[in-house]
Amino acid sequence: MISLLVELKDKHCVVVGGGKIAYRKVMMLLEEEAKVTVISPKACSEINELSKDEKIKLVQRKAVEEDFSHAFLTIAATNDMQENRHITQRLKSISLVNDASAYEEGNCQLPASFKKGRLHLSVSTNGASPKLAKRMKEEWQEKYDDNYIAYMDFLYEVRNLLKQKLLPPEVSHAILEEILDNAYKDSSELRYIYYEKLLNL
Repeated sequence: MISLLVELKDKHCVVVGGGKIAYRKVMMLLEEEAKVTVISPKACSEINELSKDEKIKLVQRKAVEEDFSHAFLTIAATNDMQENRHITQRLKSISLVNDASAYEEGNCQLPASFKKGRLHLSVSTNGASPKLAKRMKEEWQEKYDDNYIAYMDFLYEVRNLLKQKLLPPEVSHAILEEILDNAYKDSSELRYIYYEKLLNL
């Protein structure tokens, strides 16, 4: 198993289930700008509100085979473990599918994630302790503050500039090592001065 970051913007994603767990999965997908369809005979008030606001498509019935034919990602999040397993077993050889009740049944996981600008951290315990994964995510939220937004952009811009400059590899490597110093993270003025210096190389 390897970790991947997958672009979900404008991708068709299906969530089967209408409870609180399904709602959390839906919100995660909406944050990534996915196009979300929820399929469930009943839905919690939060999911109904999203449907009324036309943020998702809500289909109030049991899921059928055709519902998954164009899904980039399916999340089985009903309160029936057997139904979730049936969905994942049917789909995991042909598409991405996550079982919210048993991570090992699907072919992909949805780890606890944290984003700060270009920084994206994810952690999974492979089903051992979702609570630990959540705690680690909360620790990251405290550690990586808003300074990282501009700092990550600075790192990105410097790296792209070095590609354009075509400097000797050892010079580029030394520069990329130098800007990892916390001083550049903490000072926008220092970042500006350093970038201007690089422009004139």
